[in-house]
Amino acid sequence: MNPSSQFNWPVLRHLYWMCHAPQLITHPAVLPMQSWHPSDLTSKLLRWQSEPESAPAWLHARAHYRLGIYFEDLYAGLISELLGWRLLARNVAVRQKGHTFGELDFVVQNPSSGLVEHHEIAVKFYLAVQTAEGLSWHGPNPADRLDIKVSRLLSHQLALSDRPDTIATLSRLGIAAPAAKRLFMPGYLFYPRRRDSQSNVPIPDMPAKFVLPPEADIASDHLSGSWSYANEISDTECRHWVPLNKPHWLGDWQQEAEADPALAADSVQAVELSGKPRLFARLARQPDSAMWTEVERIFVVPSFWPGTQDSSRTTLST
Repeated sequence: MNPSSQFNWPVLRHLYWMCHAPQLITHPAVLPMQSWHPSDLTSKLLRWQSEPESAPAWLHARAHYRLGIYFEDLYAGLISELLGWRLLARNVAVRQKGHTFGELDFVVQNPSSGLVEHHEIAVKFYLAVQTAEGLSWHGPNPADRLDIKVSRLLSHQLALSDRPDTIATLSRLGIAAPAAKRLFMPGYLFYPRRRDSQSNVPIPDMPAKFVLPPEADIASDHLSGSWSYANEISDTECRHWVPLNKPHWLGDWQQEAEADPALAADSVQAVELSGKPRLFARLARQPDSAMWTEVERIFVVPSFWPGTQDSSRTTLST
């Protein structure tokens, strides 16, 4: 049984996923989340589920419609309520002479060292696109590219806490200059879907078209899924699929009822008609429970993706 399936309160399933999901990249700045887990992490989450009145108020708040902000809200609770770090400040704007250079996502105090740390976080979803030049990684919005995002996080976002004006701003808040900088970026990488298999099989030996910054690399244990063009998916193939709405891109989806084949087929067709990519989960009934749980993630994209609707299709699919 998937350990997260014991949580029927979605926000707790999302939290559990955040605590255990591997990072998308390796880099010295990446926060080793699992090394900070308290021994009672799972039991505390289960207690909040069985006794909702004892759970912190932020768990009962309505999830923000923007996944990034919802992810930040959960991280604030995770770092303070579950890991025991002290949250000193959040979204600290860095300004000089009226110009804003950016924001520090989180400024926290490490309970072990007692030192102040600067944390930048993101949850990302990238699709592998095979072109004549090699492999590139794009988000559902194709302008969002893995190499660009990682470069900005490492060279710009984390570097903000080194600026004299940032240190002065923190000092005015009574916060010492950060002694360490950390990055937390879980998510999924999606590979072209094999036409002869229901399961994802990563495409081997594809050269990277875009190079990551020094010391950074794609983590070998990253979570993965598959992707396909909407017009390549048959109604039979997607009969056990359910469309995932944010914030349920976090964590593994589960439900009591079997997937609705008509809804799945209509949702796939809507991707082509609307021109908007959509994330789906393929479900299977678990032998040890009555629940249908996620066993695969599939991104479905319109036939012109990653170009515009007026562009010709130039990518290769398997």
